[in-house]
Amino acid sequence: MVAAVVVLTLDDGRTEEVALEQSDTVGISLFEDRNDIVAARIPEGVTMIGDGAFEDCSSLVSVVIPESVTTIGRRAFDGCSSLVSVVIPDGVTTIELRAFEYCSSLVSVVIPDGVTTIEQSAFYGCSSLVSVVIPDGVTTIGRYAFTGCSSLVSVTLSQGLTAIRAGAFEGCSSFASVTIPESVTTIEWSAFANCSSLTRVSIVNPTAQIRPTSFFGCDSIDRVDIHDNVTVLFDPGVSKKIREIYQEQPAWWHVFPDCPAANIRWPTSVRERYEAGFVDRATAISIMAALTGRGQRNSNLPRLPMEMVRNVAGLRAGDFAV
Repeated sequence: MVAAVVVLTLDDGRTEEVALEQSDTVGISLFEDRNDIVAARIPEGVTMIGDGAFEDCSSLVSVVIPESVTTIGRRAFDGCSSLVSVVIPDGVTTIELRAFEYCSSLVSVVIPDGVTTIEQSAFYGCSSLVSVVIPDGVTTIGRYAFTGCSSLVSVTLSQGLTAIRAGAFEGCSSFASVTIPESVTTIEWSAFANCSSLTRVSIVNPTAQIRPTSFFGCDSIDRVDIHDNVTVLFDPGVSKKIREIYQEQPAWWHVFPDCPAANIRWPTSVRERYEAGFVDRATAISIMAALTGRGQRNSNLPRLPMEMVRNVAGLRAGDFAV
């Protein structure tokens, strides 16, 4: 049986071939601290890139990861400060802890649809990363996953996302707006802290729970679209609905202290939810039909909470007509 070979390009132009002890695995710390590697081509058939396999390969500019890979281990490319781009294979389901930490030249990364979890510090300190799309299969963004991605201009969050852990986007100082999907129920401490260019936030899930420091230091926010049933968790055992008073101030003031009250937009009626972008046209039509009995019904609609049905007087059959 012919051994699988990783082909390396070195900084002096030479090529080096390294046979793998296990044909399907790039071993743990195999190339750690090899500062002479400029490029690496991993052969088809390899399924695992072990923990720390390329850790601190500071001259590594490019790496070809075959579609056969299903696991990229912890710290696999941690400290690869010259790595410019990476395509993660479709078979990978978890981006492990610190997998691409301090890849400070990384401009683009393709995260496949099969990924369900982005673990702690996965892209910590990727200060050149410009944009990222979180696929719909991702349910959790781990602590400090994108902390310090200071060039990140846009982030698209997955529609299946339920939790944004502490510090997940802390210090992402370049993006201007973020829409939290309606599936999100947990936004932890400092999740978006010190996102100094952030001007608009939308949190529409009525069951969402946020922390007072979730948006700490976001002093450019001038518009918040938020459901008035969102809960702010203060000290252990202390929680308030976003409009309730806490320590002589509305709870929202503790979360968005620099945003004027006039720029907090609350969803009240179906029409206002639609016009504010809280729901799309198709959803608005379905809600209106369920409330008024007019238009096409959707038998799968859940029972609507009272905060969605109040102030609906004046709705007309044509308000959301196709």
